[in-house]
Amino acid sequence: MKDKTDEIKATFPLKPYEGEQLPSPHLKYEDFEPEEETHLRDYLNIILRRKWVIIIFFVSIVLTVTISSFVMRPLYKATAVIKIDKENPNVLSFKDVEIVTPDEDYYETQYKILKSRNLARRVIEKLDLYNDPYFNPDSRPSAASMIFGSVKAALSSVFSTFGFPAGGGAEKPKEKKPDEDALNYFVDKFLGMSEIVPVHKSQLVQISFVSPNPALSQKAANAIAQNYIGFNIESRFDASQQASQFLEKQIDVLKAKLEDSEQKLNDYSTKNEMLFVDSGQDKQNIMSQSLSEISTALNTATTNRLQAEALYKQIRQSGKDNTVIVNNPLIQDLKKEYATVESEYFNNLKIYKPEFPKMKRLKAQMDAIKARIDHENRNIMLSVKSDYMASVRKEKYLASEFNTYKDRMLDFQKRGIQYQILKRDADANREVYNGLLQRLKQVSISSTQTATNIQVLDSAEYPNVPFKPNKAQNILLSVLFGLVGGVGLAFFLEYFDNTIKNTQEIENRLRLPTLGMIPHQKLTDPVKRPMIAHSKNRGPVAEAFRSIGTFIMLSSAQKPPKTILVTSPGEKEGKTTICINTAMAFSESLGNGLIIDADLRQPKLHHTFEVDNSIGLTTYLSGNMELEEGIVKKTAFNGLDIITSGPISPNPSELVVSRRMKDLLDSMSQTYEFIIIDSAPVMGMPDSIYLSSIVDGSVIVIKAGETSRHALMETKKIFKSINAKILGVILNGIRENDLKYNYYSNYYSSYFKEQQI
Repeated sequence: MKDKTDEIKATFPLKPYEGEQLPSPHLKYEDFEPEEETHLRDYLNIILRRKWVIIIFFVSIVLTVTISSFVMRPLYKATAVIKIDKENPNVLSFKDVEIVTPDEDYYETQYKILKSRNLARRVIEKLDLYNDPYFNPDSRPSAASMIFGSVKAALSSVFSTFGFPAGGGAEKPKEKKPDEDALNYFVDKFLGMSEIVPVHKSQLVQISFVSPNPALSQKAANAIAQNYIGFNIESRFDASQQASQFLEKQIDVLKAKLEDSEQKLNDYSTKNEMLFVDSGQDKQNIMSQSLSEISTALNTATTNRLQAEALYKQIRQSGKDNTVIVNNPLIQDLKKEYATVESEYFNNLKIYKPEFPKMKRLKAQMDAIKARIDHENRNIMLSVKSDYMASVRKEKYLASEFNTYKDRMLDFQKRGIQYQILKRDADANREVYNGLLQRLKQVSISSTQTATNIQVLDSAEYPNVPFKPNKAQNILLSVLFGLVGGVGLAFFLEYFDNTIKNTQEIENRLRLPTLGMIPHQKLTDPVKRPMIAHSKNRGPVAEAFRSIGTFIMLSSAQKPPKTILVTSPGEKEGKTTICINTAMAFSESLGNGLIIDADLRQPKLHHTFEVDNSIGLTTYLSGNMELEEGIVKKTAFNGLDIITSGPISPNPSELVVSRRMKDLLDSMSQTYEFIIIDSAPVMGMPDSIYLSSIVDGSVIVIKAGETSRHALMETKKIFKSINAKILGVILNGIRENDLKYNYYSNYYSSYFKEQQI
């Protein structure tokens, strides 16, 4: 067996094409490369893979919009532009009271009026839209009535030509005014056909009307503008009339109140002898001024009295040593004179005796000066006391005068309070009365005016081109939406597509080694499986199967697996085709091999190799035959034998998990160089689970774009739970659009260029 492995390595090198590197199956889970970042080419790959979704969506949208645009009834839109100046209602505004409407609220109100049902009803009635066939299709006369009317008109013309009375002329049908429910329906329809669009940051408003008839659109748009102006003038006139009536009633009420308040004022002034109101007011001002002056003088007298009192008390306590006395200029001069005479006296005392006449004269002079100083001290003290007493008397007098004036002022104010109340009431009534009279005159004048703050800037013109449908625009938008929507739908489907499409998902997400990829094959016979890897075929797909065989042989580090289970997570994933062609590739290099059809529910090998299936695996496992009795059958390929499934058993799972199955593998391993078992799918059946535990390794076949990641993950968990060895995964049915832009793409793209099966 070792020699055979060396021969495989020499025959199938890891680089079947020069310059290309195949992925190695000896990768451990931690050796897988991290998942590549999403590249722009990956998005392009999604678009190419789902191009039919994009094309179908694109064609559907474009065809639908195009047909609808050409089938749709054309609509015409006429637009009139009006200007609405700001207007503040000022019906009852006075000098100190003003009713102001904010700009935003005012304009919002005008927009609502333009879309109001009242205005719509006025326009409908003015234009008689009940009988307009474009607005009310029910008003259109029937074909029979039109023919009958034409015949009657022709007969009338003939009779009038020959002088007969034209009594057979067509009569004009009487117009019927709709009932309230029908009128509401017409109003709703009219509002639905009209559009009011304020121009941003301006006082302009666009009034549009959309209808199947261009003349109707023009006429209706202009009618809305004109009726809105008329409604505004009528509202202004009605408001003026209501204001006039209101003002007249208020004037009558205020006139009575004014007369009553003036009468009360006169009665009070007569009773309290307040005949000269203005003089009384002046007197009150003089009295207030006099009281203020007396109050100021009293405060000054009080201050002076406090100062004199303080000085008087200070002199009484300190006597002649007081600073007021000491600092007196006369006292200071006398003291200086006394000091001079005293100095002269003591100087002469050194020469003369005290009895000396000169000395006596100086002594008498000193005594006279001292007596004068004492006299002046007493005078100053008496002067301070006199000032103090005078300030006390002045303060008392001013306080008495202040109290007298205060009492007189309080008495005057008591009598004037009620007078002022009555006077203010009369003045207020007079002011309001005069204001209402003035406003009544203004309202009377404004009610005769027809000026309005609304003007038509642009009248609606006759629309020559339909507003809807815009065929070119619709088709262009449908093309744009079809492309964007188709691509979006493709990515949406891709997002929810949980199937495996390339080997990167197997290796990086599911952590399983990849043995190879097989391109998508178109089966010409739904029963037979294609046999590609025979010795005469050296094409790229056949080489892919040989490479897979090489990887399987090299998948074990100790010895190549001899018994190999080929299974898949679900049905119709190509495991039988993979099993046949891998066995054919093995037979070229390893020698004799055996294929066992262990799919006892849907066997297929006997159809492919065209051998009898009357006896086979089920007859052996059930104990009805032994190996030597012809269970093993030869095929048309040298070195490759098969054991077909045999008759379908009612309990295939019990047969597969029997002891005789393991005995069969042990016995055949002594005869053949390799054994490949084609088993039932893993999901929902125990056959492959048991077989994976008694073979050397298992190969899982999945189909690109059909097998989900969840199914492969569950298969991996099942095999790992029973310690079954997974040799790797074969990705079958790969398409060129599923290839990533790496060495897989470079290697396998040659399959699609050279051969499509």
